[in-house]
Amino acid sequence: MMRCGWPKLAIVSTLALFALAGCAPARIPPANPLTGIGKRTGLAVPPGPTSKEGANWPPGITPSGPMSSDDAAAIAIWNNKQLQADLASLGIARGDLIDAGLLKNPRLDMLPSVGTLPFDLLVNFPVEVFWQRRRRVAASEKAFELLATSLVQNGLNAVRDARLAHADLLLAHARQTAAQRAADLRKRIAELTAARLRAGDISELDAMAAISDAAATEEQLTRMQREILVAEERLRFVLGLSTEGTTLAVSPSPIETAGLPVPSDLLEKAMGSRPDLKAAEIAVAAATKRAGWERSRISLAWAQLNSREAINNGILTRPGINAEIPIFHRNQGLIARADADVEVAARLYIALRQRVAFEVREARELLAQAQVGLERMRGDVLPALKRTADLARQQYEQGDVAYLFVLEQTRGLTDAELRLADSEAAVRRGLAQLERSVGSK
Repeated sequence: MMRCGWPKLAIVSTLALFALAGCAPARIPPANPLTGIGKRTGLAVPPGPTSKEGANWPPGITPSGPMSSDDAAAIAIWNNKQLQADLASLGIARGDLIDAGLLKNPRLDMLPSVGTLPFDLLVNFPVEVFWQRRRRVAASEKAFELLATSLVQNGLNAVRDARLAHADLLLAHARQTAAQRAADLRKRIAELTAARLRAGDISELDAMAAISDAAATEEQLTRMQREILVAEERLRFVLGLSTEGTTLAVSPSPIETAGLPVPSDLLEKAMGSRPDLKAAEIAVAAATKRAGWERSRISLAWAQLNSREAINNGILTRPGINAEIPIFHRNQGLIARADADVEVAARLYIALRQRVAFEVREARELLAQAQVGLERMRGDVLPALKRTADLARQQYEQGDVAYLFVLEQTRGLTDAELRLADSEAAVRRGLAQLERSVGSK
């Protein structure tokens, strides 16, 4: 046993144990999911968390200007409340990582001298930190990296949703315009049909068919006008803007119908770009780190310094150890669970790879189908219908046909314009889905 002043000995011993255990805090990786979102989408992203209240506008975008699809995607990154909440959750993982690197405080038990009872001091320091801290920190670092990578995928989902909502609002406006023209045309047809009925040229049954058609078109026009309000509210919600405000003005972007890359190229790009796939790989590594940590937790041990007052010899101090004896268990349950987590993470990774391949192939085929439909509408259907309507108008001007015949031919053109709007929206949706499936623009 050694003789020493107990306060000085306790302080020096505690500091020495901290130094041996490596009390430096855990390294926090400089993760910013917004940077990854910007690299994959080519959109302007905020340098950090945005304000909680009000709207935040990306550079070059104003509330009053017409909003393109890219503008809507950028606004969603800056304002989407669910995305902002997801990004804020990274602070929780950062706190867990900091906590993983902290050392447990020593435990002090002291009994003062009372009457004939001597002074007694016991300092306990958990020494399992020597072999557990490194593994615990490694597991927490992987968990932090896993969440940061997953949040990049959340951002890509927000971009996809914004583009889809933007396309839906464009479609609603186009459908309303086409429905207005169709309603005016059918109203004119009904008026001419009623005049022919009064003249005795047609039967009442023929006249009622035209009147019913005009009434149905008016009902469709009313429904289209309500769809604009619904689509506008959906876009405002996806963008994270206030529900109170002016009408959102959207502008269409040119639609490309160029050939798509072959599926193998898209799959290769998706396997290297998809953040959720990268997160699944990290999840396997994180589960492996946790399994190693659980194996290091077989037993708990504390180093001790015991100082006791001796009547004739002053304060006597001696070291000791306090440890669990792993007789009844050696943490088998948590080790088995950690091993199962590794197996689950590995199988989820394989399942996700299959899902990514399916999503890429499906999105590509749907986009290719939409492009073919749009090209046919633009190249075959619409030109033919326009030509038919022009010929009918020329024959009417020459006195060969009645004006009702012209209106009937023009009605087919109006219906085709409505189908054209649907085809354009299908291409915009398909492109948004394919970009999200591949993981980059």
